[in-house]
Amino acid sequence: MTSLLPAVVRDAIEGQSVYSASESFGIVTFILLVVLLLEQEVLRVSRLAPVRVTVLTALVVPLLIAVMATIVLRLTALLPS
Repeated sequence: MTSLLPAVVRDAIEGQSVYSASESFGIVTFILLVVLLLEQEVLRVSRLAPVRVTVLTALVVPLLIAVMATIVLRLTALLPS
């Protein structure tokens, strides 16, 4: 599995604590989600290619679920026990 990861990604994962790596990759994922949602909305409004909107929706929905689950888990970790 490690041969599949580029050296930069492997160094970023191993060089940070779990929380800082999770935070930085979470921010990148959130930004990607926002960009994809904006692109989906632009395609939907332009009505040029409804097939592209469908394909983009297939990409956005799982990413949205993953981001929301991550946010919920991070918030529940902040709540007092």
